Amino acid sequence: MATAPTAAAIDGKYSATSGSNIRSNLRHSQQRPPNTPHTPQHSRGISSFASTSSQGSLRNDEDAIIFEIGSRWLRAGFEGDSTPMCSVGFGPEESRRVGDYRGWARNNSSQAEEKTRQEPVDPDFWASPYELWRMDLRDMDLGLVEDRIERAFRETYNKYLLTDAGTSRLVLVLPSLMPHPLLSSVLSTLFSRWRFPSITLLPGAAMATAAAGLRAALVVDIGWAETTVTGVYEYREIAIKRSTRGMRSLTTAMGRFLSRLARKDNNEAQEGQPAALEAISVDFEYCEDVVNRFAWCRPCGHDEESTGQDEEEPSDPRLVSKKIVSIPSPSTPGLNYIELPFGSLAEPVEQALFAQGLADCVLDDQEKPLHVVVYNTLLALPPDIRGTCMSRIIFVGGGAHIPGIRRRTIQEVQALVDQYGWSPVRGKVVDEQLRKLQDLRLSKQPPPAAQQPEPTHEEKAEEQDFVEQKLRRNNRDKDLKPFVHGMLRDVESLGAWAGASLVTALKVRGLVEIEREKYVQHGLAGASRDLDTHVPDRRSGLRAGDRSSWTLAGWG
Repeated sequence: MATAPTAAAIDGKYSATSGSNIRSNLRHSQQRPPNTPHTPQHSRGISSFASTSSQGSLRNDEDAIIFEIGSRWLRAGFEGDSTPMCSVGFGPEESRRVGDYRGWARNNSSQAEEKTRQEPVDPDFWASPYELWRMDLRDMDLGLVEDRIERAFRETYNKYLLTDAGTSRLVLVLPSLMPHPLLSSVLSTLFSRWRFPSITLLPGAAMATAAAGLRAALVVDIGWAETTVTGVYEYREIAIKRSTRGMRSLTTAMGRFLSRLARKDNNEAQEGQPAALEAISVDFEYCEDVVNRFAWCRPCGHDEESTGQDEEEPSDPRLVSKKIVSIPSPSTPGLNYIELPFGSLAEPVEQALFAQGLADCVLDDQEKPLHVVVYNTLLALPPDIRGTCMSRIIFVGGGAHIPGIRRRTIQEVQALVDQYGWSPVRGKVVDEQLRKLQDLRLSKQPPPAAQQPEPTHEEKAEEQDFVEQKLRRNNRDKDLKPFVHGMLRDVESLGAWAGASLVTALKVRGLVEIEREKYVQHGLAGASRDLDTHVPDRRSGLRAGDRSSWTLAGWG
């Protein structure tokens, strides 16, 4: 007698049948393309791959931290990055003490404080609150410099880098022309306040060359305190010239220009005082903003005359100079505006950087114009290195962003080369001898070309060296780019910080690596004077502790 199926059996059979149907439907759906959007089967693999790649993109704790320190700014970031993470300035706002609320109470200041702020200031002390250091250390408090360096580093680590100071390698990009007391203050502050195991020093000119993808260049650093021109060959500094004409001179000249406009606007006059000793009555922030926005440089004089023949050309410098621009009034920057010709804003650049109206004989060696310093640096280089560097001129620094400054400098240098050549000898006697040689060369008429027999193909082949022929054939086969040599040309660079980031990411050993223990014991006096110190290869497995001595290299 058959028994009726129970409810549990019916439920189990239904569930088994439903499960087999579902699996068969899934198999059929996998064989034919779906008609509606669906979740991919490898979603878990994609999510796991995304999580793995996100974990791999995190910064390694062993990555070095790179600081570029100047007299006005500090840039910081990690190795391998193309740009720094932050740029910290040095000014009154960054130097406030606890309880100093003048930055927030400026709008509510009394008329007496506003009058005191607008009083004329000595140009020598006008920009000093915005500087970290000066190359002239006679009137500088190095203890205050150390405190400001410590505050800037601490703020950079806690606010921007978000990492512990002293756990990673530290790389400093510094100018090679730096006083030893100032360098000692920087290193002592970092070693005493934090537990850095070692500090690597890299020269700014060589790092700017590396950031341009070159091995040799002429680096023109138009910085705040001075302009430095460095000839770099195979990443070594061959010749260095400098001048006190920099962005501080330009900002001071623009401050005097704006102060004259303010006095003219207020119907005031300054009696019997030369322009070089005029007091400045405008704010530093306002003057620096005008320099960054409106300062520009005219082209060379002979080029300006040639381009000025076409009056309808929109790029004519004379037409551009006559245009009227509106800037905030120097007397009341937040209320009124004044109109003036755009060409007048180029006069401070001409006076500060190119010494317009001054003869070369009345200038000291440290006051030479920008183009003269570049020419003298090229003149100090050997001829083969000079031909390579003059075709790879790199402009860096704050002054490199002034419109027209690069073109004007190269034109002025070309004019000096056309006038004097590559001879350092000057004088009336030399000019007279050159004139006689020129007349003698013109008096000798060359024979006509028809009378000279044309050399045969065999004679031409004999004149050419077989080594030269082989080199030309190899270069033609490889389709190499021609090597630019012997012409004045400027190239672009990402800057010294980007070059240091690239060099550090490649794990290239620095020539100056200062260990903490050795520096704490002897300071800068423990540096070796041996100029033939070789850098260990990174592939040889040598570490920083394998060095028995260390050297300051270019800073020595």
